[in-house]
Amino acid sequence: MPYTLEENKERQEALYRFLLSRGDNWSTTDMATSFVKQYPAYFGENYHNSAARRLLTADIEAINSSDEFNKIIISGSRGIKLATEDEFSHFIGSELKEIFGKLRRIRKLSKKASRDQQIDIEGQIADVFLEEE
Repeated sequence: MPYTLEENKERQEALYRFLLSRGDNWSTTDMATSFVKQYPAYFGENYHNSAARRLLTADIEAINSSDEFNKIIISGSRGIKLATEDEFSHFIGSELKEIFGKLRRIRKLSKKASRDQQIDIEGQIADVFLEEE
């Protein structure tokens, strides 16, 4: 069942208040969705694929994209928290490194794919893709 805009806003505000109450402390994602009552209950072993965790991720993105919330939420291996200036600098640097690394790999793949059926200097035809049966 999809959530209404009001429910999303209420849940995001509750998450933000929870993180403010935690101050400079990291909170695991399952802790956040357990303490903020607006998240669906989670019981099981695969929290990463749960509806609560996916909703939390969407809420973090919405909060970080919104001008209504002043602070920035960062995430890492220790969980989530409101960022200090130094933490944000480190976080954004890591994110950019990851993005540009992926962009570099995608460009290489794209270049490789563009060679399909081209003839090299030795007369060999590049056969890049597996033939469909």
